[in-house]
Amino acid sequence: MVKKTVITDLSALKGKVTFSDKTSDAMMKPKATHASVTQKCKESDEGLKTGQTVVLMDYDLRGKIIELGKTVRIELEDGLVIESLYGEFAVTDKTEIASLKEAKVKAKKYTTRNKRTTPINPDGSLTIDLHIEAIPGGTGVSKGQQLQFQMDTFRRIIRENANRRGMKITFIHGIGDGILKAAIRKELDEVLTLRCNYSVGDPAVTAVTIR
Repeated sequence: MVKKTVITDLSALKGKVTFSDKTSDAMMKPKATHASVTQKCKESDEGLKTGQTVVLMDYDLRGKIIELGKTVRIELEDGLVIESLYGEFAVTDKTEIASLKEAKVKAKKYTTRNKRTTPINPDGSLTIDLHIEAIPGGTGVSKGQQLQFQMDTFRRIIRENANRRGMKITFIHGIGDGILKAAIRKELDEVLTLRCNYSVGDPAVTAVTIR
């Protein structure tokens, strides 16, 4: 049996035992809280992290993530801080923004060569296909910027024909997940209500009449 010596006089250890700063630092370092662990898991699961640039799906607003939790706190470009739910925004970066600008330049050049990208129908109406692959320059737009690009095209068509009172424009947005359709009708209800009205019928299209 091994005989164990119990030290009762701590003075006997003086000069024999040393403690490193690393040991004391490790003992003093607080353990990660449940909240911080949850946040790290959230970042890992969602692929999100603070500092990332995002664009809100239903609005023409951009900002950066400043805090992750049950909701996401986003600081907009004008300094305003808002809270958003996961799924209400898309992550962008400098590469994607540059890609969007390049796509817009391509679309502009295409429009310059062709005065009207979509010819007027014999009855004086327009039919605009807003599927991303049908829009000039759309194939070069990253997934996170596609909705914004489609909405920019929608706004441009309305703006170009704003003085043609009574003109009918049929926007083909498809059925899909309904996000583009909802964004278009929200814009018509809240922003363009004095310029035009619209009727619903076919769920894949929105028929607009310029006032």
